[in-house]
Amino acid sequence: MMRGYRRADIEVHEPTAASPISPVHGDFVYNGGTVITCPLIYASFWGNRWLGDAAHLSQAARLTQFLTDLVASKYMNVLSQYGVGSGAGSGLFIQASFIQNVSTNLTDANIHSVLQNAINSGVIPEPPTNNRTHVQIIFLDETIGVNDPGLGIVMCEASGDTAFGYHFDFTTAAGNEFYYAVIPALTDDCLKNSCGGSPTCSLHLTQTQEQRRTQVTSHEFAEMVTDPKFTTGWWGPSSDENGDICNGEADNIIVGPNSWDVQRQYSKFDDIRTNGATFCITEAPSPIPKLSPGPSGLTAAMAAAQRMGTFQTFLPLATAYFDLKTQKLTLDEAEVQRYVGKLFHPLTHENVFGDFPEILRSVADILESNKP
Repeated sequence: MMRGYRRADIEVHEPTAASPISPVHGDFVYNGGTVITCPLIYASFWGNRWLGDAAHLSQAARLTQFLTDLVASKYMNVLSQYGVGSGAGSGLFIQASFIQNVSTNLTDANIHSVLQNAINSGVIPEPPTNNRTHVQIIFLDETIGVNDPGLGIVMCEASGDTAFGYHFDFTTAAGNEFYYAVIPALTDDCLKNSCGGSPTCSLHLTQTQEQRRTQVTSHEFAEMVTDPKFTTGWWGPSSDENGDICNGEADNIIVGPNSWDVQRQYSKFDDIRTNGATFCITEAPSPIPKLSPGPSGLTAAMAAAQRMGTFQTFLPLATAYFDLKTQKLTLDEAEVQRYVGKLFHPLTHENVFGDFPEILRSVADILESNKP
């Protein structure tokens, strides 16, 4: 079954009969599997165009800001009912990477290969054992399409498109579960090839490219954290995943000076509370209490640490750049300098360590020698 952002055929979520006596989506339940209880988000930008001009660099910066704002927003107050975080602020954007010389026509197996290569090269981290934290969001540039007959997913190809995004998982060479979402470029041509101008399409030509990307990203994020290993988390045989229930229902969130297009997500709490009258929402004023039965959530210590901003001083990490062809990993020198400055502010690293680079090399040697 395809587990991506559907291109069209939006469902209508208004009750068709007066005063329903039970939730509309009663089969949407917790199935006992993994849920991402503390989302730590990594973004990866694939394709040469991302680094090719100032416009694409600006687009990438905006998308990383969106991910930062998404987990800080009241959108997370809806996900708390499923054991994902503890409300607004209970997730973190960790790092961005750029990967160049990626094939322009990918299958899902190709995506696994690139991800494993990036793990082996240190571009992105190996997820932890019993992963309930790490998620990767992959943004493709305009030159890259996906065509995977096995999954039935075709995205931003010349014809035959079936999806605007999808999420999936694979087991790394180290034996850990890696959860990821793939978001194509979603250009006007992509929409025309997919929808042919259909008014029921879940994305529209009147939207900007950024609005389409953030809407689809929010859909895939909501599904990936609640049902990272398909059908084992929050899922229903007829309802499908929480993003699918509200497919194509656009709204926006405001975080600080930024306004972002997102997709509404399914709230089982509201479906039950209103007897099916309301169930697709964007935000909640406060974290919705966890449903039972459901997964265990964040530890109290982790929730408190996130809310106090314990990790914010260290984030985001410096951006990584990786060339698949040359296998070369680099970090931007100016960005590393800014990162170190932020880390030690208001002091400098010279005020704290006599020879900071040498200390880092010593620490690296110790960590390398103690690898499991």
